[in-house]
Amino acid sequence: MMKPIVILGCGGHGRVVADVARACGRSVSGFLDTHTEQGQLVGSFKVLGGDACLDDAGFVAAHEFIVAVADQQGRRRLATLVKEKRGVLATLVHPGAVIAPDVRIGDGTVVVAGSVVNTGAVLGSFVIVNTGATIDHDCELAEGVHIAPGAHLAGAVTCGVDAFVGLGALVIQGRRIGARAVVGAGAVVIADVPDGVTVVGVPAKPK
Repeated sequence: MMKPIVILGCGGHGRVVADVARACGRSVSGFLDTHTEQGQLVGSFKVLGGDACLDDAGFVAAHEFIVAVADQQGRRRLATLVKEKRGVLATLVHPGAVIAPDVRIGDGTVVVAGSVVNTGAVLGSFVIVNTGATIDHDCELAEGVHIAPGAHLAGAVTCGVDAFVGLGALVIQGRRIGARAVVGAGAVVIADVPDGVTVVGVPAKPK
């Protein structure tokens, strides 16, 4: 029997993740959020407390965890904290997503409704493939990557650690988005993006 899920972060993305968990038939115990009062109802679930709950070994052992923070640095910090506390990061794939059978998906990754991930793709740990995004054949997304709603990666695109591809952006085949790089909303990437660089526009150029 699968353990109930606790979601770290109760903002908009946290509520989306709660909906994904329910669609997957998973039980959700509630949220952890240091910025929201314990006991407050967010959607259908209560805030159970803050990060300090992870100091309770019994609590950690009784649950699986999803980090539902859209910001890559915050998501990495919390995912690392869960692992340090010997917690298990759950993986959620909405039943309304289309995932090829040979796709590899890391711990803590969430694939939201309407997304498509095609054959040969690799999704690292605590990746977000958001609503309606598409990841074509043989793409490789390192840990912490966030592909925003409606963004589209053509075949054999690689995204480095903690890269972000914004709302509705397009990346042509075979390009590399560097570690911690940012592709702005609506951008069209036709050249590799170096590590840590933000690109915007059509075609995408450094900001």
